[in-house]
Amino acid sequence: MRHLLFLVLRICALPLLLTFQTMVLAAEALDWAALLAQGAALREQGHLYKSIDLLSTLSQTAGSPQLQATALGELGASQLQAHRYAQAESSLRQAFTAAPEFERARPAFYLGNLAIIRKRNEEARYYYQEALRLNGDNADFRLGITLNLARIAAAPEKLSQLSALSAELARLPANSQIARFHLNLGEQARRLGSDGVALAFSHINEAHLLAQQLGEFRLQLEALDALGQLYEDRERSADAIALTRLALDLAHKLEPDGVADLLINLEWRLGRLLRATGHERQALAAYQRAVSQIERVRQDMPIEDQEGRSTFQLTLEPVLLGYADLQLQLLDAQTPELQALHLRQTLNAIELIRQSEMQDFLGDRCAVEDIEDGSSRLIAAGTAILYPVIFEDRVELLLATANGIVRTTTPISGSKLRSEAAWLADSLRNGYSDYEMPARKLYDWLLRPIADLLAARQVKLLVVVPDGVLRLVPLAALYDGKEFAIEKYAVSMVTGLSMTNTATSAGREASSLVVGMAEPGPVVDKLNQTTISQILGASSRRSASSRSLAQHPAMSSARLRSPTSPPLSIEGTKRSTSEMLHEALLLPGVKQEVEALSRILGGTSMLDSRFTLDHFRKEATAGEYRIIHIASHGVFGGNAESSYIMAFDDVLTLDGLQSLLKTEELRRTPIELLTLSACETADGDARSPLGISGAAIKARARSVLGTLWPVDDTAARKVMESFYRGLRTAYWSKAEALRQAQLELVHSKDLRQPFFWAPFVLIGNWL
Repeated sequence: MRHLLFLVLRICALPLLLTFQTMVLAAEALDWAALLAQGAALREQGHLYKSIDLLSTLSQTAGSPQLQATALGELGASQLQAHRYAQAESSLRQAFTAAPEFERARPAFYLGNLAIIRKRNEEARYYYQEALRLNGDNADFRLGITLNLARIAAAPEKLSQLSALSAELARLPANSQIARFHLNLGEQARRLGSDGVALAFSHINEAHLLAQQLGEFRLQLEALDALGQLYEDRERSADAIALTRLALDLAHKLEPDGVADLLINLEWRLGRLLRATGHERQALAAYQRAVSQIERVRQDMPIEDQEGRSTFQLTLEPVLLGYADLQLQLLDAQTPELQALHLRQTLNAIELIRQSEMQDFLGDRCAVEDIEDGSSRLIAAGTAILYPVIFEDRVELLLATANGIVRTTTPISGSKLRSEAAWLADSLRNGYSDYEMPARKLYDWLLRPIADLLAARQVKLLVVVPDGVLRLVPLAALYDGKEFAIEKYAVSMVTGLSMTNTATSAGREASSLVVGMAEPGPVVDKLNQTTISQILGASSRRSASSRSLAQHPAMSSARLRSPTSPPLSIEGTKRSTSEMLHEALLLPGVKQEVEALSRILGGTSMLDSRFTLDHFRKEATAGEYRIIHIASHGVFGGNAESSYIMAFDDVLTLDGLQSLLKTEELRRTPIELLTLSACETADGDARSPLGISGAAIKARARSVLGTLWPVDDTAARKVMESFYRGLRTAYWSKAEALRQAQLELVHSKDLRQPFFWAPFVLIGNWL
């Protein structure tokens, strides 16, 4: 893996003495170029949000188009590093277009990097070629771009390109940058497998020797790490272990904060190698040291992509999951006391995975509070927390109740469970009648092994911390052959117990704000071309496939988010496109829903033209609303950037939701319940339900009620009315109120099919 260089900087809660805007506007004596350099320096030091704030202000206050273009280029670089890809693209494109030709090389280079992240290789090549044309005389700049071009070259060409670069590197005088180029080339060659072994060894070893000569200890450590990985790849375990231990000895002589990422990676590799060679106890100790490092510096690790994978996916998840796997494998040989301790440690590792994944999804380490020991939280009698953990060779069921933690193993492969779960999720979201078979299998694998224990402990509420594809499956819809799980238990979901405020509810008479969009307004003109194509494409496909949906006529009025599809060619005038969008986005049931809930909840309501972002912002921040209900179209995609809710006049992104509701009042008394009566998670993306819970975190809400697939208007109205009536009049918990609302549909004549009632999921506080 590429090493992630980071500094340990506690920046989440550090207030600035002066805002950057004040610095720029009030202190004219400050040199603009110095401030620009400060913005770039903040980025290099890891202060990404401070860098963005400063550079954004500089771009807005620049005294000339040229200065503005320069500031936008630096701003785009910081936004890119912070994973604000849409913003980065906008800033960099403006910089590339507006800057004088001699200053376009730098934004072109970053646009090339952005294109690689988005897997748009041809676009990357274009911008890299432009950067070379504009600044190709700079040898280091040219060599760096050429290495990036080799990274995206076709496999048959990559080796020859790297070999050519190898010859060029050999002619250049030694310095730190050249040593790093050797390491970069060697890492690329290593990924070629056996064809690149000789080239990889030559250049990684050269990087190590140069680093020794130059006294570059971190670079020396990186090279040793890369050599260890090369030997592990070649299954030379003894050599890999020796090199890894050598690297660890060097790392422990250096400042630990400067090599924390390498310490994690080295201990992880040592654990893998020791386990593979039969030294499980030593392996577990290495994993424990890696996890300790993660816990120490996790909040300060950057969230960045490498070839489409994030820090979480590359490092945090596999290390923590490997640790949990080994802990459980060795559990049976422990005393009962040690078993209890190691189960708590395993649950904490799983909690750490879930919390890190949410931070990764939101692109913000500071969005989620520091982890607490979720396993030590008091769990009420009648409640059970279920952690299904999917490994490749088995599924572990970890059940936490008031009586402690119990472990049960289901001997089914991870791939088999994922396959059946994906089948069930697809059948449910499309209203197919073949859902019973996978629903029974998942019941047998996930619930039947613990059914007797749940009965013995009189569990009525099952809180699930789902893993991977299980997020797409409402456990309420699992079927034992006679009953759905919802007929036995109230079911709630949490992304992690450590992220859930489990305090008693603030009361059932909380004030409410109910908003909805039944008929879209100017928002249709704010949608990007890809979204427009998807919406109109989905609309046409629904018409074309109406026969397959005839068994459920109401599905034709579902609150549909268009599935991901190739952009369609949209012909006609802007007006005709707007008209088509207007028709495709109509939600007639929303008007009835808003009116009905207003009668049940009282409070304030806003429908259609009253539901503008500005009006919503003013009302939500001025009032003391503890229940906010939004009925509209929504998209919860694979990251926070692609997740939004439609208002009448514009889209409300998750970041926008956070800014809108970021008040001192909400800090003191958070929203009790945020209901997103909208659709839906992205089709088939197991991370997408994080968008629903991410919305709650962004809004500082204790609970969120959302949907897993396009909901039927009639069913949505019935569920929501019954749910809120249960909260207001029956004084049920949120989980029980949702259960009773769903049971009304389960026991109805026309809406028993899980398509209608199962998409509604409660995430977060269930009380």
